[in-house]
Amino acid sequence: MLESMSKRERTKTFGLKTPTDLYQKLLFDIERLRSARSSEEARYAAFDCAVDSWHLVDWTLHFVDSDRHELLSGRKRPGPPGKGRLTVEASFAHAQNKRLPALKFCHILANSVKHREVRNDLMPNLWTGSTGILSWSEPAKDTGERAVTGISLLTYLEIDGERYKAVELFEDMADQWRAFLIEEGLFEFRTEPLEHE
Repeated sequence: MLESMSKRERTKTFGLKTPTDLYQKLLFDIERLRSARSSEEARYAAFDCAVDSWHLVDWTLHFVDSDRHELLSGRKRPGPPGKGRLTVEASFAHAQNKRLPALKFCHILANSVKHREVRNDLMPNLWTGSTGILSWSEPAKDTGERAVTGISLLTYLEIDGERYKAVELFEDMADQWRAFLIEEGLFEFRTEPLEHE
Protein backbone atom coordinates (compact mmCIF):
# COMPACT_ATOMS: atom_id res chain seq x y z
CA MET A 1 0.00 0.00 0.00
CA LEU A 2 2.79 2.46 0.87
CA GLU A 3 4.47 1.81 -2.47
CA SER A 4 1.33 2.83 -4.37
CA MET A 5 1.23 6.32 -2.86
CA SER A 6 2.16 9.02 -5.34
CA LYS A 7 4.97 11.41 -4.43
CA ARG A 8 2.41 14.20 -4.09
CA GLU A 9 0.57 12.31 -1.31
CA ARG A 10 3.72 11.55 0.65
CA THR A 11 4.56 13.69 3.65
CA LYS A 12 6.89 13.56 6.59
CA THR A 13 4.18 15.20 8.71
CA PHE A 14 1.93 12.17 9.34
CA GLY A 15 -0.65 13.50 6.90
CA LEU A 16 -0.85 17.08 8.16
CA LYS A 17 -0.53 19.25 5.07
CA THR A 18 -1.83 22.78 5.62
CA PRO A 19 -1.66 25.53 8.23
CA THR A 20 -5.22 24.61 9.20
CA ASP A 21 -4.07 21.05 9.91
CA LEU A 22 -1.39 22.32 12.31
CA TYR A 23 -3.88 24.77 13.83
CA GLN A 24 -6.23 21.81 14.47
CA LYS A 25 -3.33 20.00 16.19
CA LEU A 26 -2.83 23.08 18.38
CA LEU A 27 -6.50 22.90 19.42
CA PHE A 28 -6.10 19.18 20.12
CA ASP A 29 -3.04 19.81 22.29
CA ILE A 30 -4.78 22.64 24.15
CA GLU A 31 -7.55 20.19 25.01
CA ARG A 32 -4.91 17.68 26.18
CA LEU A 33 -3.49 20.39 28.45
CA ARG A 34 -6.93 21.40 29.74
CA SER A 35 -7.91 17.81 30.55
CA ALA A 36 -4.53 16.51 31.77
CA ARG A 37 -4.79 14.19 34.75
CA SER A 38 -1.14 14.24 35.75
CA SER A 39 1.70 16.75 35.83
CA GLU A 40 3.46 14.71 33.18
CA GLU A 41 0.47 14.86 30.80
CA ALA A 42 0.14 18.61 31.36
CA ARG A 43 3.84 19.31 30.75
CA TYR A 44 3.90 17.25 27.55
CA ALA A 45 0.77 18.94 26.23
CA ALA A 46 2.12 22.42 27.06
CA PHE A 47 5.38 21.51 25.30
CA ASP A 48 3.42 20.51 22.19
CA CYS A 49 1.25 23.66 22.32
CA ALA A 50 4.35 25.87 22.31
CA VAL A 51 5.87 23.99 19.37
CA ASP A 52 2.60 23.96 17.38
CA SER A 53 2.10 27.69 17.98
CA TRP A 54 5.60 28.62 16.87
CA HIS A 55 5.80 26.29 13.87
CA LEU A 56 2.60 27.70 12.44
CA VAL A 57 4.95 30.48 11.29
CA ASP A 58 6.83 28.02 9.03
CA TRP A 59 3.62 26.47 7.76
CA THR A 60 2.11 29.87 7.00
CA LEU A 61 5.16 31.15 5.14
CA HIS A 62 5.30 27.93 3.13
CA PHE A 63 1.78 28.50 1.79
CA VAL A 64 2.01 32.15 0.73
CA ASP A 65 3.45 33.50 -2.51
CA SER A 66 6.78 35.34 -2.59
CA ASP A 67 5.24 38.81 -2.40
CA ARG A 68 3.08 37.92 0.61
CA HIS A 69 6.05 36.14 2.21
CA GLU A 70 8.07 39.35 2.01
CA LEU A 71 5.19 41.47 3.27
CA LEU A 72 4.50 39.17 6.25
CA SER A 73 8.11 38.58 7.24
CA GLY A 74 9.99 41.55 5.86
CA ARG A 75 12.29 39.06 4.11
CA LYS A 76 12.54 37.74 0.58
CA ARG A 77 12.29 34.03 0.06
CA PRO A 78 14.63 32.13 0.16
CA GLY A 79 17.71 33.36 1.87
CA PRO A 80 19.86 32.71 4.89
CA PRO A 81 19.56 35.19 7.74
CA GLY A 82 23.13 36.44 7.45
CA LYS A 83 25.36 37.26 10.36
CA GLY A 84 23.60 39.29 13.03
CA ARG A 85 20.21 39.13 11.30
CA LEU A 86 17.03 37.54 12.55
CA THR A 87 15.81 34.29 11.07
CA VAL A 88 12.86 34.63 8.71
CA GLU A 89 10.61 33.19 11.44
CA ALA A 90 11.81 35.71 14.02
CA SER A 91 11.40 38.48 11.43
CA PHE A 92 7.82 37.29 10.87
CA ALA A 93 7.11 37.30 14.63
CA HIS A 94 8.48 40.82 14.92
CA ALA A 95 6.55 42.08 11.87
CA GLN A 96 3.29 40.42 13.01
CA ASN A 97 3.54 41.33 16.72
CA LYS A 98 0.32 43.38 16.65
CA ARG A 99 -1.65 40.58 14.99
CA LEU A 100 -0.04 37.71 16.94
CA PRO A 101 1.08 39.20 20.29
CA ALA A 102 1.23 35.82 22.09
CA LEU A 103 3.69 34.52 19.49
CA LYS A 104 6.71 36.15 21.19
CA PHE A 105 6.12 33.92 24.24
CA CYS A 106 5.59 30.80 22.13
CA HIS A 107 8.80 31.59 20.21
CA ILE A 108 10.87 31.56 23.39
CA LEU A 109 9.09 28.50 24.80
CA ALA A 110 9.33 26.45 21.60
CA ASN A 111 13.01 27.24 21.14
CA SER A 112 13.68 26.47 24.80
CA VAL A 113 12.01 23.06 24.60
CA LYS A 114 13.80 22.34 21.33
CA HIS A 115 17.30 23.40 22.41
CA ARG A 116 16.92 23.05 26.20
CA GLU A 117 18.27 26.60 26.59
CA VAL A 118 18.08 29.62 24.36
CA ARG A 119 21.46 31.20 23.61
CA ASN A 120 20.10 34.71 23.21
CA ASP A 121 17.26 34.76 25.73
CA LEU A 122 15.12 37.80 25.01
CA MET A 123 12.88 37.00 28.01
CA PRO A 124 15.14 36.15 30.95
CA ASN A 125 12.27 36.83 33.37
CA LEU A 126 10.04 34.16 31.78
CA TRP A 127 9.84 30.75 33.48
CA THR A 128 7.51 27.80 33.24
CA GLY A 129 6.36 25.28 35.77
CA SER A 130 3.73 22.79 36.77
CA THR A 131 2.30 22.18 40.20
CA GLY A 132 -0.67 20.71 42.00
CA ILE A 133 -3.11 22.86 43.94
CA LEU A 134 -4.83 21.14 46.84
CA SER A 135 -8.50 21.68 47.65
CA TRP A 136 -9.41 21.50 51.33
CA SER A 137 -12.60 20.74 53.18
CA GLU A 138 -14.11 23.18 55.64
CA PRO A 139 -12.81 22.65 59.19
CA ALA A 140 -14.71 19.93 61.04
CA LYS A 141 -16.97 21.44 63.72
CA ASP A 142 -15.81 19.10 66.46
CA THR A 143 -12.04 18.94 65.74
CA GLY A 144 -11.33 21.87 63.45
CA GLU A 145 -9.36 19.53 61.19
CA ARG A 146 -9.45 19.87 57.45
CA ALA A 147 -8.97 17.21 54.80
CA VAL A 148 -7.71 17.30 51.24
CA THR A 149 -10.72 16.95 48.94
CA GLY A 150 -8.98 17.15 45.59
CA ILE A 151 -6.05 18.35 43.57
CA SER A 152 -6.01 20.41 40.40
CA LEU A 153 -3.06 20.82 38.09
CA LEU A 154 -1.59 24.18 37.21
CA THR A 155 0.82 24.44 34.31
CA TYR A 156 1.97 28.02 34.25
CA LEU A 157 4.20 30.74 32.94
CA GLU A 158 5.88 33.08 35.37
CA ILE A 159 6.80 36.52 34.07
CA ASP A 160 8.46 38.98 36.43
CA GLY A 161 7.16 37.00 39.40
CA GLU A 162 3.52 36.86 38.20
CA ARG A 163 1.99 33.49 37.34
CA TYR A 164 -0.32 32.93 34.37
CA LYS A 165 -2.07 29.74 33.31
CA ALA A 166 -0.30 28.24 30.29
CA VAL A 167 -3.59 27.05 28.85
CA GLU A 168 -4.80 30.67 28.68
CA LEU A 169 -1.71 31.71 26.71
CA PHE A 170 -2.24 28.90 24.23
CA GLU A 171 -5.98 29.59 23.94
CA ASP A 172 -5.16 33.24 23.17
CA MET A 173 -2.55 32.10 20.66
CA ALA A 174 -5.06 29.78 18.96
CA ASP A 175 -7.59 32.63 18.69
CA GLN A 176 -4.92 34.91 17.24
CA TRP A 177 -3.77 32.29 14.73
CA ARG A 178 -7.35 31.58 13.64
CA ALA A 179 -8.02 35.28 12.98
CA PHE A 180 -4.66 35.62 11.20
CA LEU A 181 -5.18 32.58 8.97
CA ILE A 182 -8.70 33.73 8.06
CA GLU A 183 -7.46 37.24 7.23
CA GLU A 184 -4.68 35.78 5.07
CA GLY A 185 -7.05 33.42 3.24
CA LEU A 186 -5.21 30.36 4.58
CA PHE A 187 -7.89 28.98 6.89
CA GLU A 188 -9.93 26.01 5.69
CA PHE A 189 -13.39 26.05 7.25
CA ARG A 190 -14.31 22.46 8.08
CA THR A 191 -17.45 20.92 9.46
CA GLU A 192 -15.51 17.92 10.75
CA PRO A 193 -11.81 17.19 11.07
CA LEU A 194 -10.41 15.62 7.91
CA GLU A 195 -9.38 12.00 8.11
CA HIS A 196 -5.98 11.53 6.50
CA GLU A 197 -5.06 8.18 5.12
